[in-house]
Amino acid sequence: MSTDTPTTTTAPDRLPERVEAPRLVLRRWSHDEAPLLSAAVAASINHLRPWMPWIKFEPLTLAERVQLIEGWTRDWEDGGDVVYGVFLDGAVVGGAGLHRRSGPGTLDIGYWIHVDHTRLGFATELTAALTTAALALDGIDEVHVQTDEANEASAAVPAKLGFTRAQVAERPPEAPAESGRLIDWTMTASTWANRAAS
Repeated sequence: MSTDTPTTTTAPDRLPERVEAPRLVLRRWSHDEAPLLSAAVAASINHLRPWMPWIKFEPLTLAERVQLIEGWTRDWEDGGDVVYGVFLDGAVVGGAGLHRRSGPGTLDIGYWIHVDHTRLGFATELTAALTTAALALDGIDEVHVQTDEANEASAAVPAKLGFTRAQVAERPPEAPAESGRLIDWTMTASTWANRAAS
C-alpha cells in the first residue's frame, strides 16, 4: 500500500491580463507586437530618458524585444508582475504595469506615456483603472506609486487621485534627471472605496 501523499497543483494567482479605462485599453503585450512596442519606445526615447532607468538599455534589437516580451509573459504566467501596452483605438499611447515590489498585500503601479500623447490625462486615467483593478483582487489592501521627487509631472498623477505621500526614501539616482529621493505614494482599499462612493 502506497503511503505517498497525493499532490495537487494549483495555478498561480495571476494579475489581470486586461484592464479597461474610459478611453483606454490596457492589455498584455504579445511577442508579435514587438515592432509596435519598439516604434513607441523609439519615438519617445528622448522624452523618457531623464526618468526611466530601463531606457539606458535602448535601443533593443527586434529579437531582444521579443525575448523581453516573452519574459514578461512567463513572469505573468508564474503569478508575477504584469506589463501592459496602453492603447487608444489601437494606437500605442504608453505602457504600464502592476508589480509585486512592496511586499504582501500590495501592488505597485508603473507607467510611461508616449511623447505624442502627454498632457491628455492618460496617466491619471490608467492609474485610476489599475488602482481599481488591483484593489478588487483578493489579498490586495494597498496600491503604491513610486516617483522620484524631481519628477513633478509623474508625481502629479497619484496626488490628483488622492494617494497619500507616505514616505521618502534616499537611493542612488537610476536615471539622469532623478534626485535620488523616491516618494512612495499609497492608496488603501478603504480610502479608494470612499472616494468612489463620494
